[in-house]
Amino acid sequence: MVQWKGGVGKSTLAVHFATSFRAILIDLEPWGGATAWWAGKHATELWQAPGPAPVLKALEQGRCPRLRRGEAGRPPLVPSHEQLLSLTSGAATGVAAWAWTSEGIPTLMVPTAEGPRPLAEALRVAIPRWAKEWGTHVIIDTPAGFGPLADGAIAAADVVVLPVTMDQWAVPALRKFMRAYAGRVRRGLVVPNRVRARVADDGWAEVIGQEGVIEPPFVLGPPIQESEVLHSFRRPLTAGGAPGAARSTVLAQVDVAAHRALELAGQ
Repeated sequence: MVQWKGGVGKSTLAVHFATSFRAILIDLEPWGGATAWWAGKHATELWQAPGPAPVLKALEQGRCPRLRRGEAGRPPLVPSHEQLLSLTSGAATGVAAWAWTSEGIPTLMVPTAEGPRPLAEALRVAIPRWAKEWGTHVIIDTPAGFGPLADGAIAAADVVVLPVTMDQWAVPALRKFMRAYAGRVRRGLVVPNRVRARVADDGWAEVIGQEGVIEPPFVLGPPIQESEVLHSFRRPLTAGGAPGAARSTVLAQVDVAAHRALELAGQ
């Protein structure tokens, strides 16, 4: 899950995509949006858990991150951690340091079982290995903007999912991402999200549907409508008892988009 602009529903969809096809969810978003959705009032306990971030610890030890077992409609989770914030601030941390290439480009290095490696490269190599060991699909939530956390996830991914809201802020950010990353993405799925029945949304839907706007390796996926229930629920819509009509409608739309991503992954 990638978008340069925040607030497009990326973390929300990450949680529900993972639940839709029983995937493991890795939260690389430093503020832990997906972790908050997953854990509710207990999210801070995970985000501020003693010790290093689970992902960084796994890279250093050369093994899979510890999973928080999902239950009651939640997917298994590798939670975010406050330590990830320092990876986006430009400051060195206890487990990472900046180095410079021969061209003078700053690169964030982290300890791995094979020695210090650029963070993005370490994630690119490790994530497919973790997925293979777990024996299941993996969904990764990433920070808004760009940086080594997102770049590593993008390089590892079979499909990059780009949620986009129908407005003058998210659509241009989508276009910039597609132009910048077309050569790095195997397959990309653009998911119109939080779509409302209004003239403005119809106009932007026409824009992104025009020929030449979304080009290979990206394709336009099925839309997901705006839902008031997503704003009122504090846990994933799959958690708790059997869903009512409102939750069922949202979950059905998410399932269609999630399985379109799964189809692309298999091509």
